[in-house]
Amino acid sequence: MRFFSLLIIAQLLSGLAYAQTIQKPKLSVTQLTDQVYVHVTYGIYQNSAVQSNGLIIKTNDGIVLVDTGWDTEKDTDNTRQILQWVTDNLHQPVRLCIVTHFHDDRVGGISELHKANVRVISTPLTAQKSVKEGYESPDAILPNDTTFTIGDVPIRCYFPGEGHTSDNIVVWLPNQKILHGGCFVKSVGAFGMGNVADANLNEWSNSMRRVLDRFGSATVVVPGHDEWGDTTALHHTLRLLEKHAASKKR
Repeated sequence: MRFFSLLIIAQLLSGLAYAQTIQKPKLSVTQLTDQVYVHVTYGIYQNSAVQSNGLIIKTNDGIVLVDTGWDTEKDTDNTRQILQWVTDNLHQPVRLCIVTHFHDDRVGGISELHKANVRVISTPLTAQKSVKEGYESPDAILPNDTTFTIGDVPIRCYFPGEGHTSDNIVVWLPNQKILHGGCFVKSVGAFGMGNVADANLNEWSNSMRRVLDRFGSATVVVPGHDEWGDTTALHHTLRLLEKHAASKKR
């Protein structure tokens, strides 16, 4: 029994040491158009470093971010890197950040943005849920479907219905035909639905069809994680949902 107990302790310590050695890649930024970039940061999920995507939008009145870096209240280094990259490369102030739902890969860096005097906005439901998760509150000003213009760039924020979470929104840039789907949209490389702890799997397909109806002309679709591409990602998400539903009926 003593040997067995020591073996269990050794395995736990070994697992802890492994978790501590996981290294998160640093920020990377990819330019999509002359005004729009994808910021990529990483978080640890199920003992792996996982890519998380947001947008950097350049306007003639400053920079708009869509989603913070994947951070926590205790570690906001990813969002700090985003702000530094903007300073070093775009030489404009960050005016605004839109967060697309309440999980830490979307809102985790809010305290870093507030320290930098960046306004962070969301729907009322996202603000409420963010506070419950222990984060500072975004300004709860977004209705379920609204378009506003910053500088020369119109931005549409749209709540399609429940899916990955009850509060998920997508962000549409009509001039560039770019859709930021956030975690509501799965990458074509995804084999499953990922984190569904807060998902509404019964409504997600209906919500996705609303997105397809409205933004099916997108030339670029940026999912919350992994690689981006065209509207294939929207259809792929629907297929994954159908596969998931079929597996539950067996």
